[in-house]
Amino acid sequence: MNSRTDLISAATKVFAARGYRAASLRDIAEAAGIQRGSVYHHVTSKEELLLEGMLPALEQTTVEVERVIESVLAEEEPDYEAALRQAITVHMHCLYGNVSLEGVKVYLAENLLATHSDLTSEAKARLRMLTKRHELNFARLYEAGVNAGVFRNELDPLLESYLVLGMCNWVSRWYRPDGRWSLDRVSDSIAATALAGAVA
Repeated sequence: MNSRTDLISAATKVFAARGYRAASLRDIAEAAGIQRGSVYHHVTSKEELLLEGMLPALEQTTVEVERVIESVLAEEEPDYEAALRQAITVHMHCLYGNVSLEGVKVYLAENLLATHSDLTSEAKARLRMLTKRHELNFARLYEAGVNAGVFRNELDPLLESYLVLGMCNWVSRWYRPDGRWSLDRVSDSIAATALAGAVA
């Protein structure tokens, strides 16, 4: 282990295998092939390792999906169905095609924003800000589609946002890069399900 990056990579694998709460700095040091005390040459806490392991993927996902949605909404005649498919595909590839996959799996599986989690209030606030921004981006797309008559009038945009992201994020429980289904196959199926319930 020669760098902070290597340590973060080792830590996210330990978190994924043991869970954030159960994992110790000793476990992480052993996985990285260093002494426990050497961890502090790179980071100040276990929480810092977790955040550094998952935030790049979460931030990239939020920014990239936002870019897709803003681009579509700026068009004179947006294709809302294609936009939803693209937003879902971008979300999936940013999270599950990313080197931060293990850290993201821990975040999604352990409900680290819950009041009982071990993260500090500052860390939770940072994660909540990203999560809310992401949810509202999808809600904006649904709302525009409803207003254009493409999506059903009775849809609640925020509820649809929660539902589609729930489908996308549950994938973290079972997806494997070398598994039976490719990311594109999974993304296409989620988009088809979402559109089946949304299109007027």
